[in-house]
Amino acid sequence: MRLKTIRTPLAGTAALLAAALMSTAAGAPARAEEPEPVSGDIVTAPGLELRGRFAEERYDVWANVLGLKPHGGEETLVVYCIDIHTPLDTESPYTEGDWEESEVANLEEVRWVLFNGFPNVGAEELIETSGGEVNPDWSDEEVAEVAYAGTQAAVWHFTDAWDLLADNPVKGGNSGEDEAVLAVYEHLTEDTGRVPDPSEFTVDLEGEESATFVDGRFGPYTIRSNAGPVELTAEGGRLETEGGDAVESRKDGEEFWIVLDEDTNEITVKGTAAYDLPVGRVFLATTDEALSDDAVNPMTVGDSQKLILAQPREGEVPAEWRFALDAPPEASAPPKPQLPVTGSTLSVAFAAGLALLVGGMTVIALGKRRKASDH
Repeated sequence: MRLKTIRTPLAGTAALLAAALMSTAAGAPARAEEPEPVSGDIVTAPGLELRGRFAEERYDVWANVLGLKPHGGEETLVVYCIDIHTPLDTESPYTEGDWEESEVANLEEVRWVLFNGFPNVGAEELIETSGGEVNPDWSDEEVAEVAYAGTQAAVWHFTDAWDLLADNPVKGGNSGEDEAVLAVYEHLTEDTGRVPDPSEFTVDLEGEESATFVDGRFGPYTIRSNAGPVELTAEGGRLETEGGDAVESRKDGEEFWIVLDEDTNEITVKGTAAYDLPVGRVFLATTDEALSDDAVNPMTVGDSQKLILAQPREGEVPAEWRFALDAPPEASAPPKPQLPVTGSTLSVAFAAGLALLVGGMTVIALGKRRKASDH
């Protein structure tokens, strides 16, 4: 048995960058792709007026229901105010910016609030989970207003150090809004957890140094993914479970085996993990000119309220592994044969070439031999 390496031709800048990355990035897990920034126009709907305070000072504020209608899109996204003292600019478009640029505090807590608040949790479910009650006379819009107000109050608690009053927190809230909004607020501000950042999502493959060739197939290989199930496809062969069933998707920790097509010893395995991009994306006011392709400065932030996206968007972690696989020359050959000429043992019975798609280009990882003393 011999080890082979797949060499993928790269041109120009991509080739130079791939060569530079080879010694450090090869074999690294695939990571989430950055989504395109979103811009859009603000829409508003009436909400509830909330009673609260900063420190010992009373400060009442309207929790109007805010939305962002993306340019070129149909769906209106639910957003929340994270800048309670600044008026909302309804005349200018908004565009996505960096959290650091927004200079708003407590990102982790705010993201957790949004992930567990409305609309990621349905309005009625959120109120009841929080220990509140839904008035049967409320319309669907009124139930949503209550859930939104409780979530907005919790956001302001972390971004602006604003506290909702426990006594009559909703002005005119005498139909149960007081208790329901307060219940949602307290539920979302107590014992907050953590929502992963997209940069932490990865897809990786284990087994390239331990898989063997048995009964006409190579494996096992193990998928590692913290971004959810990984959809798998193969060119040059097929993927199987331990029992021989076809593999289309694998969860973290699940295994698969490779069966090569006839007359080939190369296979490309592609994986894609789709996930909901966590909430917590900040939007800042800008101008139409700044959004144009010729803009020198892509974003100008004026004296306008900052907003944060409440709904997750879909993202993907794409990965690609390319192998050259050599089966033993005889069916009866053991999976890890000795090489009498060199006295070495192959630590793998298959691939010498592992390529991982990183940032849109293929980076080659060469197969390795281990000395006999390593076993």
